[in-house]
Amino acid sequence: MELSERRKAILSAIVKTHIASGEPIGSKILCEILENAPSSATLRNEMSKLSDMGFLEQPHTSAGRIPTALGYRLYIETLMHRDEINAEHKQYIDSALSPSNCDPEKLPSVAGKVLSDITGLPSLAANISLNGPAVKRVELFRMGSRSAMLVLITTDGRSRSRLVHMPTELDTSLIASFDSLVRDRIIKKSIEALTPAMQQNIYIGAGAGVLRLMPLISALFDMITDIAEANVSLSGQANLFSVGWQREEADKILSLLHSKEMLMSILGRQPSKLGVVFGRDTDYSILGPSSLVFAKYNMGSKNTGCIGVIGPTRMSYELIIPSIEYIAKRMDTLLSETLKDMEGN
Repeated sequence: MELSERRKAILSAIVKTHIASGEPIGSKILCEILENAPSSATLRNEMSKLSDMGFLEQPHTSAGRIPTALGYRLYIETLMHRDEINAEHKQYIDSALSPSNCDPEKLPSVAGKVLSDITGLPSLAANISLNGPAVKRVELFRMGSRSAMLVLITTDGRSRSRLVHMPTELDTSLIASFDSLVRDRIIKKSIEALTPAMQQNIYIGAGAGVLRLMPLISALFDMITDIAEANVSLSGQANLFSVGWQREEADKILSLLHSKEMLMSILGRQPSKLGVVFGRDTDYSILGPSSLVFAKYNMGSKNTGCIGVIGPTRMSYELIIPSIEYIAKRMDTLLSETLKDMEGN
């Protein structure tokens, strides 16, 4: 049903006033803040209609109204006037997320800290691609007769290196066997597909030379595991307490945010690059009174990252959304430039 201009104005006023005060909004307050406000009786009738439509709810019989998740969604998507990003915040973001700080490994945590500093809310940056990054290159550099430097690079620009000490001499035949194994079994494979079970299969398939190859394979899978476990970066966790969560609730939320499965179930299915997920619309009851505001960015041609904040449903969306969107666009640009440089090398 199409909302009349009056009902849109009433809903918008209730959302903005409730965000500012945290209190239910009654007709008396609306009379004071609405231009050309109708009578209190008319306002109460319109609020009742908005409640029947699912946009408002009444926490107590004698109380005013507060927005529902549906009301917030309508406000954010059609009624809200989105502010321009604060000039001081923009300068802070540009300074922190500069080419000199665009190491793909550190960029999500740097961006998350910046976002948390700006919003005063806990932030997260995560890889939400279904299959995650793949192995792009594995390089083996001979450092001595029995030692080598092993370097792993993924398609989203992350890297790991490890000095490996060998029990036997690192001769040309051993290097050739390792290079062949990597080319056939590792390169272009998803990081998440390279599981401990896959490692065991590689050992079995390596045949008689497995004992000589084992230190190199083991070191390579240690680096792969390290990257796989670094998919979520959290910043500003202490802000959970400042926005009203109790210790036990905050600990549960933090544990949940570390779960890529949870993030995939909530964010991986979101079609838009920028949006809001209301906790009560998810399968996680602990998130009921909260919202997650997010924006997606590219981490290479097939990988998607996401940065956002979690906070109470009554947060200042008109201020927060522009900052999140700007940071995501900045990360997109920096990562694209970095990956292009890698392609050129």
